[in-house]
Amino acid sequence: MHPKSHVGVRMRLTQLAAAVIASTTLIACGGGGSGNTVVDKAGLALYTSATPSITVAAGASASYTIGGGGGGSQFVSYQASSSNAQVATVKVDGNKLAVTGLAGGTATITVTDNAGANVAINVTVPTSTVPPLTIAAPPSVTLVPGTTAQYKVAGGVGPYSVVASNPNVVAVAAGSNVISVTAANPGTATIVVFDSHNLSTKFDLTVSGANTAVNLYTTAPDTLSLPANTSTTYAIAGGVPPYTATSSAGDIIDAAVNGTILALTSKAQAGKAVVDIRDAQGTLVTVTANVTGAAAVPLYTTAPSNISVGLGVSPTYSIQGGIGPFTATSSNASVVTATVTGNTLNITGLSAGVADVVIFDSTGASVRVSVTVQGGSATVPLYSTAPDSITVSVGAQPTYTIAGGAAPYTVTSSNVNVITVNQTGNIFTATGVAAGLATITIHDANGTAVNIMVTVQ
Repeated sequence: MHPKSHVGVRMRLTQLAAAVIASTTLIACGGGGSGNTVVDKAGLALYTSATPSITVAAGASASYTIGGGGGGSQFVSYQASSSNAQVATVKVDGNKLAVTGLAGGTATITVTDNAGANVAINVTVPTSTVPPLTIAAPPSVTLVPGTTAQYKVAGGVGPYSVVASNPNVVAVAAGSNVISVTAANPGTATIVVFDSHNLSTKFDLTVSGANTAVNLYTTAPDTLSLPANTSTTYAIAGGVPPYTATSSAGDIIDAAVNGTILALTSKAQAGKAVVDIRDAQGTLVTVTANVTGAAAVPLYTTAPSNISVGLGVSPTYSIQGGIGPFTATSSNASVVTATVTGNTLNITGLSAGVADVVIFDSTGASVRVSVTVQGGSATVPLYSTAPDSITVSVGAQPTYTIAGGAAPYTVTSSNVNVITVNQTGNIFTATGVAAGLATITIHDANGTAVNIMVTVQ
């Protein structure tokens, strides 16, 4: 063979090897529709194994295959998008297509190849009748520091989560169908329970000193605004019951008290009224209420429901709708802080971990933003192999592993008369002592916490 022919053969072999290596690398990097793969049934037009119209239940996923397309190329990349991500989402991994139903409605999934060809799939997610989200707690709860109460959660769509408007007053945790509330320091907080579709229900909590009197107060802000013909409620606590409330302008705001609940009802006329709240000793607390006469717009923020921020980064977002003034709280102030100036929300990442930021308006309406702070020593959120809720027999000693977050870890029991914990490094053993309820709390070096609801029987 001529020397030049040998050179040509070597060049073609080198190019072929490079193409194979490149294709292997692209396949390994695939996911979400970003990688290339060998065309399945090359020469055919782009297709999927899904029928033109499919039905996927809320919370379920359906898997299909993508093939063809590529415009005659040996390799092809596929992508897919949903016209309504609130109803259904889609994911592409190589030539695999997964469609997940989220909520009742319709959406169109569009599958596209790198040559620009596309296939549409019409998705219907049936609307199911979901019972309203409820919690078996009174509208207002009072605890003393160090005590733990648990309440059943029903309705909505699990799993559930819970946040407190003032984490310095109370620690909260959610299990499969129960929440745990542990009083820490005297003060007040609003406890908000969310389901997986972001529906919520709430109740007010007061933590009083074990032997310390609490001054008369209400969870209503000093100044609030209400649209016309609107009713809202707040808690009254402290002082010496029974309580009374009177309005300076009954044609603008009507005030009534039922036990520890203050009910304010705005009339059709716009204006201002001062509500006087008194206890049995005549102690006075005042609330100024403004009736705007305008229709209410639901509270919302320009922040997405899930965000990631770096250490020391402080993004800002706008708060709109609802009824000002607005406040915000973080479920883990060692990871994320949240402040509000006017209608501007500022979120600051302090240490690696996860936290919920909850924005409240003056009526108690809330919006939640889940925040992940990346960087530092924690690249994976703190977790354990224990489920959110466990049942342990008296004398039993299940063992679990802790991971993620930032070591070292600490594990504590809220009630050592019910369950004790023994920790060695990232392993802990829970020992059932006596029948009852307790909460096991895991903390990492950043202060991030994970709670495990425990029933000993």
